[in-house]
Amino acid sequence: MMKLSLTIRDSVHGDIDIKEEIAVKLINTPEFQRLRRISQLAGGQFVFPSASHTRFSHCIGVYHLVSEMLETPSFQEMYSKHEQLLVKLAGLLHDIGHGPFSHTFERINKVTNANISHENYSTLLIKSSTTNINKILTKEFSDSEIDELCQIIEGKHPDSVLSSLVSSQLDADRMDYLLRDGQTSGVDYSHVDTQWIIRHLFIKDKKIIFPLKVQYAIESFLIGRYHMYNQIYLHPLSIGFDLTFEMMFKRLYDLYHKNYRFKNNQIITLLKPLLNGKMMTAEQYCFLDDYTLFTGLKMLENENDEVLVTLIRMLIDRKFLRKINSRERNLEEIKNNLIKKYKNHYNYFMVEYNLKPVKLYDSNTKPIYIDTPDGVKCIMDVSEVLAFKNNKKQTATTIWFSIGEKYVSE
Repeated sequence: MMKLSLTIRDSVHGDIDIKEEIAVKLINTPEFQRLRRISQLAGGQFVFPSASHTRFSHCIGVYHLVSEMLETPSFQEMYSKHEQLLVKLAGLLHDIGHGPFSHTFERINKVTNANISHENYSTLLIKSSTTNINKILTKEFSDSEIDELCQIIEGKHPDSVLSSLVSSQLDADRMDYLLRDGQTSGVDYSHVDTQWIIRHLFIKDKKIIFPLKVQYAIESFLIGRYHMYNQIYLHPLSIGFDLTFEMMFKRLYDLYHKNYRFKNNQIITLLKPLLNGKMMTAEQYCFLDDYTLFTGLKMLENENDEVLVTLIRMLIDRKFLRKINSRERNLEEIKNNLIKKYKNHYNYFMVEYNLKPVKLYDSNTKPIYIDTPDGVKCIMDVSEVLAFKNNKKQTATTIWFSIGEKYVSE
């Protein structure tokens, strides 16, 4: 019987050859195909119209870059083909647990005080006996190996080298999303010389290390990521989408716990575990994607609650909460105008956002190591650019977002 293989034409990496039969089978599962309906940038697509790519293409890209890393001599010498396959599949499945609108969906946790990440759902979909992904994996791997796969995705594998391929400051995940997000949004900040970086990496003393000549490519990667966060990921309109979604779910949550009688219970029944601060089952979660969630919300447009209906229409019509210029607008005046219209529900339409400074390099997480003539050092101790930026004191900025450009002043 002919072995399954697949070649995918990717706009970022060109032809991606998927030679492992199990990887092809996983891609063809309903759970993985669902990622075609999960937007990568969520609110970013409302700022940059062409940035409508999905978690599906990103996961394929991460698989490709992990595969290239594993082709380097160090990995070929130190890890078996079976171990390498496990890491490739971790790259492929690392975002399988993302909910509708990716990271935006996790803002539900701020409402319910739960601590449920998309990595938790990735583990659920991989380990649940009801999923096609689990059925495929259990034919190839033991339970302990599947546990390892999940540990790599969560960045908790005992072998930190394997974890760092998917979860570190210079991993396949970050390299792909910077390239992909930069390309689709139409900016040039995020060019990453992946070939140069990957070709020269090697393993020593249980660490991934880069020679000194790769320093500038890594600095470019880190600076590009810094600019992408400030220009793309933290764009005020993108944040506004996140906050509007959060406030919409907060209103849904408040009404549910006040025993409000919804006219349409279909979406409420589906979201019931989340409204109770619990995880959904694998079957329930796989039903959720950008399309089904928006369809469910549109069914609530006929509810009698003005606050909920207003927030839902704001999401549908791209009229998100907008950033307030506190130098030009009086916050107390805006608040009073909102109180006149929405009474004690005004706080759904005026939200405080704590904008944390973006770090060029995070010295508190897994370091990037450079091989210098004086021995292996953290890139912070080698790079003048990173040392200068990280030594500057940075504090969080409080930003207010409110409804509409006129802030209900009429």
